[in-house]
Amino acid sequence: MKSTERKFNFVTHEDPDTAARVTRLTPPDVTCHRNYFYQKCFTNDGTKLMFGGEFGPEPSPNWNLHLLDLPTQTAIQLTDGARENTFGAFMSPDDRFVYFVRSDRNLIRLELATLQEEVAYVVPEGWVGYGTWVANSACTKMVGIEIAAADWFPLNTWQKFNEMFHSKPLCRLFSVDLRTGQRSVILEQRGWLGHPQYRPFDDRTVAYCHEGPHDLIDARMWFIDEDGGNRRCGKAHEPGESCTHEFWVPDGSAMIYVSYRHDSPERWICSLDPVTLENRVVMSMPQCSHLMSNFDGSLIVGDGCGQVSNDSSASNEMLVGDPYLHLFDLKAGPQGPATRRIARHDSSWGVYKDSRQVTHPHPSFTPDGRQVLFSCDAERAQGAEPALYLAEL
Repeated sequence: MKSTERKFNFVTHEDPDTAARVTRLTPPDVTCHRNYFYQKCFTNDGTKLMFGGEFGPEPSPNWNLHLLDLPTQTAIQLTDGARENTFGAFMSPDDRFVYFVRSDRNLIRLELATLQEEVAYVVPEGWVGYGTWVANSACTKMVGIEIAAADWFPLNTWQKFNEMFHSKPLCRLFSVDLRTGQRSVILEQRGWLGHPQYRPFDDRTVAYCHEGPHDLIDARMWFIDEDGGNRRCGKAHEPGESCTHEFWVPDGSAMIYVSYRHDSPERWICSLDPVTLENRVVMSMPQCSHLMSNFDGSLIVGDGCGQVSNDSSASNEMLVGDPYLHLFDLKAGPQGPATRRIARHDSSWGVYKDSRQVTHPHPSFTPDGRQVLFSCDAERAQGAEPALYLAEL
């Protein structure tokens, strides 16, 4: 229940391949996961971590939000409602609030000091709130995606993911004033939209994507001004190319994304300038799915994965392959960017408890840059549930 405190027992082991210290933070008998990799989950001092955990009271599968005090290994349950989007949840820049969407309709602002909740925005009738919504740097407004309710169905398998793309749902990209709850529609179109993101420190620029199977999207990344004008394509894909999992460098200097070709095992870290639309290959890398950088983009962490699925009915399905977390140092010196393995994540990448995301590592750096946070289900063979981990750099 909400406000319940639980004592955890962290377990640390030495990675068998890299000798890095890796610590499991969450209990082995409860399914837990981190939020989406570019959403804030640590307090600014790095001592507290927000995460999703299945401690009840709602029946499984249902994750609620918790705040873990790392020095004391004690977690407090923040929420206890049904169908809370714990993947999209994030902490405000001043550490005072947590924002999340409940039941696809209500954007909730929760005050951490009191655990009091208020509804900051309600999705209109006839629409469903979808995906991860992202605030501007000042956390005064947020961009999100809504899908027409008549076109919506749960995306609990990769086959359903493909079906949504082919159904061409009516979508709208919107912004909402977090003080007043007033909504402004930026773009409405038939065709699946996803991953809305304000550019850090630039409220005028909003990024979004054409969502769907990577092999069927010919131009994923788009930019648009907040007022709905100046819509422009970030990159038209080359024949056989896919681009995915784009994110803003936290200082706003560039958008980073993964590029790969369907006929090649190589993957590339690429950079996109939101003003000039110049695309630049930063470096080659092992097969990684998600990337996230530190504040200035000098370090990037990625989660190794397998080759692309050949199942045309579920072409975004993740396959087991490279089992490592990788560190990319873009300013290593005159020899150029450097790559090294941090530790094994050994994720199965499988759909679990109707979630396509709960087993995904989604790595990111701790505030001090000394560790990497990730989720995985590496210990399920030993009877343990998916958990959160910290790997030391």
